[in-house]
Amino acid sequence: MGQESDKHYVWVFKGERIILKGQDICYVHTEQRKIFIHTRQRTYRVGGNLKDEVEKLKDLPMIKTHNAYLVHLDYLESISARGAILKNGICLPVSENRWKKVRETVERYYHDKRFSRNKMQKSDAK
Repeated sequence: MGQESDKHYVWVFKGERIILKGQDICYVHTEQRKIFIHTRQRTYRVGGNLKDEVEKLKDLPMIKTHNAYLVHLDYLESISARGAILKNGICLPVSENRWKKVRETVERYYHDKRFSRNKMQKSDAK
């Protein structure tokens, strides 16, 4: 994971300061005008709206799969028009109108990640 994943993000909600590493954020979702940040260990409720979270987390490899969901690409296990399956088994929705962009973004992300990993391995071998 790159420097973006090591970055810490801070939310202040109802007197509580929530500090999370980018690499720990699995997905974000909104429900009934409430925002939830999901990590591997727990879920945090924070203030704001999904548009603000998209902007705040723009340095992370996140994709908006649905009007209510923002998913960290490193936590995806599989993706289809029926949904995005995370490595922990959770299935999140993928909007029909977002499916093509989501698929292309995921394919490009993993292609680029594989290419950069292969490039690093070759330079390490020298």
